[in-house]
Amino acid sequence: MKKWIGVIALTVVGILAAIVAIEYLTVPIHSVPTFLGGKHVRGHYQRRGSALLVLAVVAFGGAAYWAVRIRRAERADNAPTATAGAVAQAGSADSLLSRPDSTPETPPNQ
Repeated sequence: MKKWIGVIALTVVGILAAIVAIEYLTVPIHSVPTFLGGKHVRGHYQRRGSALLVLAVVAFGGAAYWAVRIRRAERADNAPTATAGAVAQAGSADSLLSRPDSTPETPPNQ
């Protein structure tokens, strides 16, 4: 669950940035709420809106990338591998080296 906290945080940041960007880009400058810095006649609200829109896209992209990496890692951890089974059947290197060969070497036929 700890792995997903970053994905959730990036998603929340993306949602908030998208909401504020839409507010900046759609509301007239004199009607922008005061908690967004309204009542200033001069300002770069189009730039702020565009920057927040870019931030929202980057946050959503980062959250999606992170979620895909977590999902792939979880699938890889749960999937059985052929090499792990072969190693388990053969044993460790020490056990292989300590026991004698089961087939003795015979001299080649002349």
